[in-house]
Amino acid sequence: MLSRRQRLVATRPFSSKDLLVNLIDGPARGTVLLYRYADVFFCGCTPELLVRKRGAELESMCLAGTCPAGGSEDERARLAAELMADPKNRAEHDYVVRFIREVFRRTCHGVDVPAEPGILPLTHVQHLCTPARARLLEGVDLWSMMEDLHPTPAVAGTPVGEAKMLLREVEAYNRGFFAGACGYVDGAGDGEFSVALRTGVFDGEIGWVYAGCGIVEGSVADDEYDEIGMKLMTILSAFSGEDEADAAETLADSLSDQRVDEGAGR
Repeated sequence: MLSRRQRLVATRPFSSKDLLVNLIDGPARGTVLLYRYADVFFCGCTPELLVRKRGAELESMCLAGTCPAGGSEDERARLAAELMADPKNRAEHDYVVRFIREVFRRTCHGVDVPAEPGILPLTHVQHLCTPARARLLEGVDLWSMMEDLHPTPAVAGTPVGEAKMLLREVEAYNRGFFAGACGYVDGAGDGEFSVALRTGVFDGEIGWVYAGCGIVEGSVADDEYDEIGMKLMTILSAFSGEDEADAAETLADSLSDQRVDEGAGR
């Protein structure tokens, strides 16, 4: 996955509490997360579960392949059907399915990963989604499963090691916490981790928001660029000073200006 970041400058100061409440009460769907260090905080609302453990029961999620949410139920259903039938998005999704199935088969038994994906509908986008379930082998804990599963091809690439090396060369910034594993483990060893997507890092006046896209054979650069814009709308919905239509227009203008600048710089 290649990622981009977008700089934001606030018209007035804001707090981590402001963004957290707006994400919880707003239209975004997913797991809300917040991590604060000194005067800087990282927050977002991610749709992607990395791993969840309850006793010996284990769950994960294969999430890759994206289309717009649509402006009506009919349009949403049409776009979802097109996504299911699209060879490029199905190939992108299959890389993640194969990776998670392989990890589960090494460390679990009773592995259940369906052959066909479903659709995960969100506020701004829809994703191909395949649930993964299994039972842990004795001696395997949540920490080791998190380390085996992260990063998945959906946020790094495949083969994972080579992809991570390439990303360090082609991305001109450090991702920081973006696309990392965020979660908890309780005293019994149960808990869950999510992939920190649809996120940003802020200091109460300025910030950087992050999103990415999967690049496979058949990817079209302009389409992938626009996909990132749709994904950024989730973290932008945390800013309640604008309604979603205004935020979308602001983001579109910002990304359009940046696209012109990037084109001039090539």
